[in-house]
Amino acid sequence: MIPSHDTSQVEQGKPRNIIFVAYPQMGLLDLTGAQTVFWAATRSLADLGLPGYILHTASLQGGSIRTAEGLKVQTACLADLAQEPMDTLIVPGSPHIREALVDSAPLVEWLRKASSRVSRTTSVCSGAFFLARAGLLDGLRVATHWAMADQFEHLFPRVNLDREAIFVEQDPVWTSAGVSAGIDLSLALVEADNGRQVAMQVARRMMVYYRRPDNQEQWSPLLQSQHSTQ
Repeated sequence: MIPSHDTSQVEQGKPRNIIFVAYPQMGLLDLTGAQTVFWAATRSLADLGLPGYILHTASLQGGSIRTAEGLKVQTACLADLAQEPMDTLIVPGSPHIREALVDSAPLVEWLRKASSRVSRTTSVCSGAFFLARAGLLDGLRVATHWAMADQFEHLFPRVNLDREAIFVEQDPVWTSAGVSAGIDLSLALVEADNGRQVAMQVARRMMVYYRRPDNQEQWSPLLQSQHSTQ
């Protein structure tokens, strides 16, 4: 079990620990896009003499996890991180979320318990399905991938899904839309931790929008068909 979050961690000049919760068939960019943001932020903060982030990719059993794209990711065991002070949990999504949710009860239970002991619990894309199944999103406004919106609303009627949002903050829970929106979410988390200038510097390094000017509507088949007839 993850210990209670040490709020003095950053004040004492220590980096923030972030757990990326891995599982079979997770989306690779959901994981690595967010990780790259925090890695770049750590470089920027180091230039300022400030603590950055320590990134942990961990799964229930540890070892090699095969992503949906076929690449295998080496993970630590979540139980081995029990003594680490943790700031943020990040749950990537999966393009095969129905299959990923099969036999997910142990991971869902771990998330339910761990979420009360960290500062923030977050999801990328359909990672919101895991948080919702753990009961962590009831009554909250959340985001997920537009293509999975109908399925999400059917399974979790107590959750207020915002179909247009790129990401949603309902402190201490943050959720994002699909795939690359995990980068937008992570930039917002970096800004919340370190301020606008650091987040902007990370965006410049990665050559991405600091604040994406659009929302998910631009990607929906309905809107695309409207544009094609104009």
